[in-house]
Amino acid sequence: MTAALATRLVFIDTSAFEKKNFQFGQHSLGRLQELIAQEKLYLLITDVTQQEIESHLKKHSEESASKVKKLTKEAMFLRNTPELDCHGIFNIPKADDIFEIVNGKFHELLELESVEVVSVQNVNPKIVFDAYFNGLPPFEKESKKHEFPDAFALEAIKKVSLDRCHSIYVISTDGDMTSYADQEETLIPLNSVDELIDLVVRNDEELAEPTNFADQIFDELEENIVEIATEHLKYAEFVHTSTEFWDEEIADIKINSVSLSAKNLQDVSTEHADYEIEFEVEVTAEYSVPDYDRSPWDSEDKEYVHIFYNETVIKHKETYSAHVSISYSDGIKANAEIVELDFTDTIFDLNDTDFELISHKERGFI
Repeated sequence: MTAALATRLVFIDTSAFEKKNFQFGQHSLGRLQELIAQEKLYLLITDVTQQEIESHLKKHSEESASKVKKLTKEAMFLRNTPELDCHGIFNIPKADDIFEIVNGKFHELLELESVEVVSVQNVNPKIVFDAYFNGLPPFEKESKKHEFPDAFALEAIKKVSLDRCHSIYVISTDGDMTSYADQEETLIPLNSVDELIDLVVRNDEELAEPTNFADQIFDELEENIVEIATEHLKYAEFVHTSTEFWDEEIADIKINSVSLSAKNLQDVSTEHADYEIEFEVEVTAEYSVPDYDRSPWDSEDKEYVHIFYNETVIKHKETYSAHVSISYSDGIKANAEIVELDFTDTIFDLNDTDFELISHKERGFI
């Protein structure tokens, strides 16, 4: 990234926090919180955005508690191994307890002096409805009524920017929201928290030299970083996000290629550097998909006699993000090593955004 830091005021949309798995106080969001605490950044968050984030945290808490409960039933045999760390899964957390913890971490961020909650109360509703009826951002796409909270939030942030004669970064993964920011002179769109942190770090005069040094070391370690990522992905769990059938199975996974597509510096010193990176990954997946159209149906018992399956092989192109820490003790390149490489996701999604159908064949029942 070569652009210079343009402002220290920033508004972060719910989608950008969700992209980071709402990991407040950790990795990128932890570094963001540090920069805010050091008054290197000033975070603006609207009241509707706060409510939206808390709603997401509540939903994820309930879903996670439910999944853990389901897992304990499926892994009941592990009750025989109290000596193992994984035995702790049988201490099933309550959704309210999960929410209390993650929401508490969120509020630790909100309570910093350099965080300001902006009310949407003074936004003129006519401006928002005019944008909606004229198909203007953030309502460019059809079926975008759910964008009303975003529209009010953006207008509130725009008003702050104009009232204070100060530009504001708008960070969002929502294309309509960044499109809105792009057309406003005082709003600057960014796609991720990582980009913002990268801007702050690279524009800190004291870190200019260590930044260049860290980038040089990163380039030397890039091949090893890709190797570690590839090895991790070989044994990782993958799921198809837009499956038509709940009982679809991934029979086999092959990692064809892994390449580094982006890196954003998060923290740097004379002996250590943290990056948020993205990998472009080509994956070939073999699916076992139930074919109910071919399967014989027993009208009397009202059930399938047998279920036939189809074997489908698809090549996916995906982007996965990770956090990597490198160290170089005494500031010597020869001492450089990869301390940590931690993917954002524990389960990796396969979708139909960029894919190629390799083969499809029918087969019998199992």
